[in-house]
Amino acid sequence: MQNNIERLTASRFPKFGINKTREIARLVFEISKRERILPNSVIDGIKETNYETVKTALLKKRYPKSFGNTSLNSFYLPKYGFNETFKADVSNSKFDPRNIFYTENALNSRLFENVKAAFPEANYCEIESLKSFLKNKTFSIEDYNGRADNLFLTEEKYDFFKKCPCTSNVVNCGYSIMNLGMGCPYECNYCFLQGYQNVPGIVLPYNISDYLKEEKIVSNTKEFFNYKRIGSGEFTDSLVFDDITEFSVPIIDYFKKHGDISFEFKTKSLNIENLLNCGGKENIVAAWSVNSLKMQEENEFKTPGIKQRLDAAAKCSKAGFSTAFHFDPAILYDGWKQGYKETADMIFDIVPNDSIKWISLGTLRMPARLKTVIENRFPENKILDGELLLGKDYKLRYDADTRAEIYGFLNKLIKSKKSKAAVYLCMEESEVWKKSGCADA
Repeated sequence: MQNNIERLTASRFPKFGINKTREIARLVFEISKRERILPNSVIDGIKETNYETVKTALLKKRYPKSFGNTSLNSFYLPKYGFNETFKADVSNSKFDPRNIFYTENALNSRLFENVKAAFPEANYCEIESLKSFLKNKTFSIEDYNGRADNLFLTEEKYDFFKKCPCTSNVVNCGYSIMNLGMGCPYECNYCFLQGYQNVPGIVLPYNISDYLKEEKIVSNTKEFFNYKRIGSGEFTDSLVFDDITEFSVPIIDYFKKHGDISFEFKTKSLNIENLLNCGGKENIVAAWSVNSLKMQEENEFKTPGIKQRLDAAAKCSKAGFSTAFHFDPAILYDGWKQGYKETADMIFDIVPNDSIKWISLGTLRMPARLKTVIENRFPENKILDGELLLGKDYKLRYDADTRAEIYGFLNKLIKSKKSKAAVYLCMEESEVWKKSGCADA
């Protein structure tokens, strides 16, 4: 399709040159995809021949709401290219790695024993270190697609915690993240790891006890909404591997003794058996990312359904845990209000209201480079059909008014449930907080 569109554009506008032709071809592709029409139909509708005039006409068609209300630099038009071999396989949801790589000291760990029991037929190979293994290796989309085939058991020496990676000029939530690994078996088409991860497999640290030391915990705890919060779930799902790692067991034990700090397990999984066996406490939060049912089905492949996640949350609440939810990313589509209302209704119908500690709201956003990765891995996606604009931080997102509208709607929904949960926005400017009404939440 790529070559066809470029040839079509070049034949229609032979004087544009390579770079201008590529920009026009990009716009033709996006309009054709979004409107479900042939590229020829887009081209045939253009009567102008001047480059600036043609580009303006196509931008107006591609960005009907945004054009004229933002700078031309906001429209991100990278070279379009599709490689069939990069397409993600979403057919098999079972995690069954073929290769286990481990460092010498991992042999004596409980994690290694559990992995050996879970995957007895895998190939086991000792490595000096993850760093040495990756030396002189390049990383591609194909490596990311095959990440579930490889499992690395390594020692984490430095990055036990990271501050929540907020964009500059946004309201910081003060969140600190405990890194329980790198890589996720789910295939959410918007996931930032597609353009971030540089290891061809799932990485799990075997030295969890080194994380749970007083000086490390205290120095990484900040306060927001009257909560001192540490959590997990940025570089991997907090619980998806918990039946193998059993990381939740020592974490729960530690934070049961430190009730002034809230610890959050952020997940999409149903892997809560260890949590239920340990029993919870109010400061230990079992949290689920949620979306509308339609968006979950179309974009969050290999993940449990929303109803299943909420049933798991209800079980955790009954076991003594607090709960939390993250509408992130909220995605704009026809019928989005009804879709997200349905999810909000389900949350408060299934999960005890008084157990819900906080609810975060975030809209679809991504580093600009992720756009072409998503196009290659998920060519049928619809999320890129929206009017995503390039910001100063080189991330793509909806315009500020649209984001404020989404947040305001969700905030009112939550408050209509008489919820006492703290509501906050993820990675948002103070002006959007004010416009949405969430600054007064």
